[in-house]
Amino acid sequence: MDNNFDHNNTYQQNTSQQTTVSQQPVVVNELETNKDMYAITSLILGILGLVFSWCSFIPLIICIIGIVLGIKGMVKTKQHTGIALAGVITSAIGLALGSIFIILFFLV
Repeated sequence: MDNNFDHNNTYQQNTSQQTTVSQQPVVVNELETNKDMYAITSLILGILGLVFSWCSFIPLIICIIGIVLGIKGMVKTKQHTGIALAGVITSAIGLALGSIFIILFFLV
C-alpha cells in the first residue's frame, strides 16, 4: 500500500519533493514575421518568373524584384534563411531563362 494515503483514502502530498513549474506566455515576434515576408515574396516572384519565363519582358521585371526582395530579406534577418535564398536562386534562374528566351526570340 502507498505511504501517501491515510486511512480516509485522501492523498497526502509530500511537500519536500514538490516542484512548481510556471508557464510563460508564448509571444510571437512581429518583426521576424515581417522580415520573412520579404523572403516569401521573393520565392513566390521567383517561381512566377520561372513559370512565365517564356513570356515577354514581364518575367524579367518580376525576377529582378524577386532578387531585390530576397537580398533585402537576407540582409534584414542577418542570416541566409532557406526561403530567402531559394527566392534569390529561383529569381536568378528565371531571369536567366527569360533573357535567353528574349535573345532567341529576337534572333529567330
